[in-house]
Amino acid sequence: MRFLFSFIFIISIFSCNTKSDLELTGNELIKKSIEFHDPKDQWKNFKGTLVIQDSLPAGRDSRFYEVSFENNLSKMVYRIEGLHYLVWNDSIQVFEGEIEAERAFRMRNYYTYLWGLPMKLQDPGTQIDDKVTQEELNGKSYLVVRVPYEKDVWYFYLDPQTYAMEAYKFYQDEETKKGEIIYLDGLTEHNGLKIPTNRSWYRTETPEFLGTDMLLEIK
Repeated sequence: MRFLFSFIFIISIFSCNTKSDLELTGNELIKKSIEFHDPKDQWKNFKGTLVIQDSLPAGRDSRFYEVSFENNLSKMVYRIEGLHYLVWNDSIQVFEGEIEAERAFRMRNYYTYLWGLPMKLQDPGTQIDDKVTQEELNGKSYLVVRVPYEKDVWYFYLDPQTYAMEAYKFYQDEETKKGEIIYLDGLTEHNGLKIPTNRSWYRTETPEFLGTDMLLEIK
């Protein structure tokens, strides 16, 4: 009898101190997702090259390109047929082709953000909503975290068991729900990092397919 009472008491204590996922804040949930994707905290110092192929809607040719990062130096090198350039802090160097400085900086920010998710959600100044919601996407229930930025609002869909990030969407206009949704498929592992392999893009207001980015290799 004493053993049974002790067992019930321990279980009740454990239950009282264990939060359900919906009781976690958005920031706490994002940290769990980062623990899944980057358990060794490597992304901030990542140095390597992503070899990528894109698959575009009918009528447009697929392309191969490479994006190299040295994240601790805020450095990115982009290579595709006819264009090769370097962005390093607030300077650029073009080796082949032409690109405006503003676009080069924008592309550096674009690639470091998207390929660095969910880790980039810990960047200074990022405001993560406390409230976590549930939403069904393609027949699967997800934990959803909302992150508002100045010009758009993002939603991140996390697997409720592993906390892997499996989709995200952004609205340029949240009221009209105009934006894009990106489905993530597969994982490419590199020295403990788990980076989503395929990213398939669709519009949110229509079922229009925009393209898929396929990670072929990390070197």
